[in-house]
Amino acid sequence: MGRFARQLSAQEIKQGYALLHLMDHLDREMDLLNQQRIHVGPSTQEGQRLTQIKQSHLRKIQTCISELNTSGFNDWLLQQQPA
Repeated sequence: MGRFARQLSAQEIKQGYALLHLMDHLDREMDLLNQQRIHVGPSTQEGQRLTQIKQSHLRKIQTCISELNTSGFNDWLLQQQPA
């Protein structure tokens, strides 16, 4: 932190919020996957399939975080918070 956020276009702001929404959706879905995985057992074939889906979701979330950082959206969003 400590940097000044650059001005973002309306499209960049919209994309940033869309990424936050996607991350929230993936997080909720991962919670459901974890519950299902616990129910069926992690070592079963279905449990392993659910683990692969969870890992895919985690990679997508990491990509979203990276994009939010590189786009400047995180810095911009922090500056929108009241002091």
